[in-house]
Amino acid sequence: MDRHDFLREVAGRAPEFKSLLAAEFNYDWELDWPDVESVLVHDLDSASYSENEQYRDELDYLLNALPTEGDADEFFKFVGSGLSPKVDLGKSARAWMVELRDRVDKNCAIKEGDAR
Repeated sequence: MDRHDFLREVAGRAPEFKSLLAAEFNYDWELDWPDVESVLVHDLDSASYSENEQYRDELDYLLNALPTEGDADEFFKFVGSGLSPKVDLGKSARAWMVELRDRVDKNCAIKEGDAR
């Protein structure tokens, strides 16, 4: 399997995160949103338990499938994301993915508690 096929397969196994990167963080995302945090509040924090669970599972998968900073950067480019974590957030793509995984994990715990 060549690299392009590998990245296509990886993207196919993470459709929600791919959509976040490619749709919400498209090349002109800054015309629609004031900052990255606004997107995350809208798409993650306001999402249901099951949606956060899906993001968490996808991010767990991606962090295993993309073990290096270079792999994560390549994935962001492959899906056509206009977000550059290094430029926009001052951190690597992989470090940001770890933060997102922790955030959706926390969201799951909060939303699961709300359901009781």
